[in-house]
Amino acid sequence: VLGKESIEDWDPATIDYQFRVNALGPLLVTQCLLKNLSQGSKIGFVTSRMGSMGDNGSGGYYGYRMSKAALNAAGVSMAIDLKDQGIPVALLHPGFVQTEMVNNAGNVDADTAAKGLLKRLDELNLENTGSFYHANGDSLPW
Repeated sequence: VLGKESIEDWDPATIDYQFRVNALGPLLVTQCLLKNLSQGSKIGFVTSRMGSMGDNGSGGYYGYRMSKAALNAAGVSMAIDLKDQGIPVALLHPGFVQTEMVNNAGNVDADTAAKGLLKRLDELNLENTGSFYHANGDSLPW
């Protein structure tokens, strides 16, 4: 379950773990798979609008927000690095999905979120590489 982590109540070990899972993990997996990618391949990172600076109206959730913002930064850098190889990269927010992480409090089921993410990947190209999209198609602020 996602902990709110306030400025008064947070654990460095928990935040470190979130960085390893949410930012370093996707970067490492992509690095390992890179030799299998070629022009026309696509990379989609499942991030969160909670990694947005412009969309943060509630504060808290320090580790989750920071780790997803780090993933967004990595994705933009990767989009620049891979553009000449013809490989676009998208940063994708699935929506507030009904999962255990949020005690099933989400407003979209996993199947609907997945369909939206696949649609965004279908639309991904070298002109919109490095963009930050909601599964519903909305462009999200950094």
